[in-house]
Amino acid sequence: MITSGRRGRGVMIIAMIMIVAMTGCTVGRTDDGDGPVTLTILSHYGSDPSKTELQKMVDRWNAAHDDIKVRNEYVNFTDLLTTLNVRQTGGRGADILSAYGLWGGNLAASGVLARPPAAVADDIQQNYNTAARGAVTGTDGRIYGYPTELNTYVLFYNKKIFAENGISRPPRTWDELKQVAKKVSRKDRAGNVTTEGISLIQDGDNESVHPYLSLLDSAGGQFLDDNGRAAFDNETGRSALQLENDLVAAGVSHPEISPGQQFPTGRVAMAIQAGWWLGSLKAQMGEDYADVGTAPIPGPRAGQHGSLAYGFFLGVNARSKHQAASWEFLQWLNSHRTAKGITGMDAMMTGMGELPTRTDDAQQLAGSLDDPNLKPVYEAIDYAMAEPSVTGAYQSKTDLHTQLMTTLVQQTPPAQTLGTAADQIDVRE
Repeated sequence: MITSGRRGRGVMIIAMIMIVAMTGCTVGRTDDGDGPVTLTILSHYGSDPSKTELQKMVDRWNAAHDDIKVRNEYVNFTDLLTTLNVRQTGGRGADILSAYGLWGGNLAASGVLARPPAAVADDIQQNYNTAARGAVTGTDGRIYGYPTELNTYVLFYNKKIFAENGISRPPRTWDELKQVAKKVSRKDRAGNVTTEGISLIQDGDNESVHPYLSLLDSAGGQFLDDNGRAAFDNETGRSALQLENDLVAAGVSHPEISPGQQFPTGRVAMAIQAGWWLGSLKAQMGEDYADVGTAPIPGPRAGQHGSLAYGFFLGVNARSKHQAASWEFLQWLNSHRTAKGITGMDAMMTGMGELPTRTDDAQQLAGSLDDPNLKPVYEAIDYAMAEPSVTGAYQSKTDLHTQLMTTLVQQTPPAQTLGTAADQIDVRE
């Protein structure tokens, strides 16, 4: 799950990564004599259930290995990259780093990430699904680390609202999406929105970008090319944003309404959100969760659908004194099996509401889903557009969000919005 962030944070992120690149400090703990090597993991898994599950795996490793010991260090996700860079600059960087896939290009270019050995790269290429690989692979084919978290986007809808309006199934085309959104939208006599037809934003640092990119994917579009240049300033990109513009202009989508707060209370009929949201809705809605449905995000024509996949990874610090030991531990962490037959890491991630990243785990889990709402989320693994891991991708996402909001809030023409965003992105390349 990705939380808060703004344009200023994006600029700071790029600047801090470049500072790290200019420092010559080594990191990692010096181990005296013949004692065991001690590895540190810096991650954002400091709250349960992830904290407990990760610690269980570390304890299991430590109990079986006298020569390599591992300990966890945690920070909040909003502080993760800042902490990583500050410690790196000060020569106190962790041996193993958890990172958002969109940071990978910058971290690799700045010399923060070590290249995985051939055995690790082969394991990831052969045993992980397309969406997971895409989230941790640069355009040059370089792999940054082992995939961990993985999420895809789907259309969430309120089945009770649909039934009350005589709607028997979720929309399958953009035209149907507009028709349904208009039919279910409601305002009171004072003009206040009581039911939003469809939410085109989400809480967190993705806000407008991930829903837009999911619609862009449904039309066959692309965010960035292999060189990090804008690939959305074309007819396909404009058509996806025109759809959003039409929905806002029709008064059925309102960017000021928080779907995280209003969907669980039945005030939002549809929303484009990531699969992890299911766990959140279950906790918030209780018995009313039975009203929640999911479906593929529709495309312009019947049979077309789209999604966005984003992920995280665990990589090794290029300045660690214990790189071989770090990769040995990561190989074990991502291959040892639980009693259910799936890897410990995927067991931990699916327990958090994330998707499995290993192909065999995904196949096994997909056949025994206890929630039918997960089915479209799992199916999207096979077709979702992966967030690009090129250098500058995080700042490019921030630039795109800033411009998208001018259309969603001010009704700026899509061609102008996307042209401005493309110019801002391309001038850095």
